[in-house]
Amino acid sequence: MPAPQHAAREGSLSLLVELTPEQLGAIAQLVASRIAVGASEPAPTWLDTRGAAEYIAGTPGRIHDLVQLGKLVPRRDGRRLLFRRVDLDAYLEGSA
Repeated sequence: MPAPQHAAREGSLSLLVELTPEQLGAIAQLVASRIAVGASEPAPTWLDTRGAAEYIAGTPGRIHDLVQLGKLVPRRDGRRLLFRRVDLDAYLEGSA
């Protein structure tokens, strides 16, 4: 079987992998089982400062700024700030 022709891009690397139907089926089953496990695990309701920053694609400093501005109201566990995911969603929806 002739190799497919592709336009080479500078700095690109191509890899052709040939799989049997059994191998492809095994990969599909593995991927499906991992997706099912991930989907069955509920997302945490409460996030710490770092988790909240990752959730809104920001930095912990940005989270602290939003708390200072009164745009986010954290709960406290000792000195640790905790944020509800729904509050972060509401902030993101309101800032659009």
